[in-house]
Amino acid sequence: GGIMDMIHHVEKVAPLRRTVTQEEVGKAAAFLCSDLASGITGQVLYVDAGYEIMGM
Repeated sequence: GGIMDMIHHVEKVAPLRRTVTQEEVGKAAAFLCSDLASGITGQVLYVDAGYEIMGM
């Protein structure tokens, strides 16, 4: 299987039933660079439509 097979798999099993967009990743990065995230340290932020919580 290739990358498209992996993308289709994520779309089927991720809780949001889709992949994320570049815009969503950019918004997460902008948030982390903003004053709103000033108290956040040492965290992993998954921008993956919930795929990570599936334990895969």
